[in-house]
Amino acid sequence: MSIKNFDEFIRKTVRLFVHPVWFIHLDENHICPCVDRTSNVAKKNCPLCFGTGHKIKLIRVKASNQNAKITFRGDGLGFSEKNIVNTYYTEQETPIKENDIIVDHQDIDVVNDIYYERSDSSDIAYWRIETTPYKYNNEEFKKLFLDTIERAGFIE
Repeated sequence: MSIKNFDEFIRKTVRLFVHPVWFIHLDENHICPCVDRTSNVAKKNCPLCFGTGHKIKLIRVKASNQNAKITFRGDGLGFSEKNIVNTYYTEQETPIKENDIIVDHQDIDVVNDIYYERSDSSDIAYWRIETTPYKYNNEEFKKLFLDTIERAGFIE
């Protein structure tokens, strides 16, 4: 199998499981007006930055994901699963960077690492983005996000 065929095989595998997700790109060079100048904390319910404190840009991308869950078991306690890491795969070029946010239906994750996976031909075959659950102000963030995309004409 040639490298070109191998790259296409990888892309086909990624395409099999793609669905639309939202990348929320934080522009760290632009502070939102809601940020308190004394405490340097953003308002949790700010419709401009969703409580992040930075200007944001919403980008809809087709990506597939794989989550890694850990299971806790205990005598008499049953068991519980906790999502610890999500990995997203996309073949779309994207400006996403560390600390940006991904919204995938009900999951909200913060980006930890981005890997530009290359083959021997040096072309980028796909992007692998590792995330962890977004824990700060999760419910308010979700509400602001859903209100915004609904007003923009998108139905989630």
